[in-house]
Amino acid sequence: MLGLSHELKYSGPIFDAHTHIIDTDVLQILVKIGTKYGVERSLLICHSLGAKEFAEKMYPGRFVLAKYIPSTLRFTENVDAIVREVKTLREEGYALAKMQSAPMMRGRVKVRPDVLKMDSVELDPFFEALADEDIPFLLHLSDPDTYYEKRYNDQNYFSSKKADLQELEGVVARHPEVKLQLAHFAAQPETGRLNELGKWFDRYKNFNVDMGSARWMVRELGKAASKSRSFLTKYAGRILFATDCVAYTPEIDYYEGRYKSLRLLLESDAKSVPLPFTDADTVDSGGTFINGLALSDSVCRKIYWENAERLYGH
Repeated sequence: MLGLSHELKYSGPIFDAHTHIIDTDVLQILVKIGTKYGVERSLLICHSLGAKEFAEKMYPGRFVLAKYIPSTLRFTENVDAIVREVKTLREEGYALAKMQSAPMMRGRVKVRPDVLKMDSVELDPFFEALADEDIPFLLHLSDPDTYYEKRYNDQNYFSSKKADLQELEGVVARHPEVKLQLAHFAAQPETGRLNELGKWFDRYKNFNVDMGSARWMVRELGKAASKSRSFLTKYAGRILFATDCVAYTPEIDYYEGRYKSLRLLLESDAKSVPLPFTDADTVDSGGTFINGLALSDSVCRKIYWENAERLYGH
């Protein structure tokens, strides 16, 4: 459909470790396109209990279900509010918790960047509840370098990426008892940040990273394919394939573009293939291109399936 002719070489099962459901009416499209590209199971972040129940009924066994906990609750109510969300998670039928705690969330509620950081002692009851209930935690805390350059300029609400990554590392270091999935390659797919992320992997054993979103991973990891290939090969046991696809639109190309782009990045030897959808961060600077990493089949199998099955399989 998208005219990207490079061969997809991997033929095994795929687990998409980061998807969302917003609109139940289009979940079938996400499932259909995912299946076309080899996805047999997915981690589905549910933004309402009704969406969770719909997904469970329509696709039994297809999804590992994550409860979406708004990070703004800790600002608009208190820490007890997010602890209660954890305490009811299992009885509601979820397997893990997801929190969107990126800088934009502070901007929404007009909260200073130094208030209730995720690695602060005030948040300890939340992480203790996760540990007590043995609930894995999917955390999105920082964003692409491009966001800090173009979007996060108001110092009343936004800090630097350096400070946000220090906060993220603080979470990992302070809570070794919690099983963590750090969204978006722990916000460090930029090739200049891979060395530091490697130190995290070597230092801490309680976290994995996922590969959502497609445009961010393709854009950054493809800039230095040889370095990225070595990195993903070395840490293949800690990396999860993920698209960050959101079931919210009936547009087939939205889903198709993300699955195919990520698979081309990981499996192919593509060179300078245009990303088949718009990358807003590069639309004014020449666009984003796919440069394949040509990972081995054994590395692909870990990233595509084995790691997620180890973490979330039944």
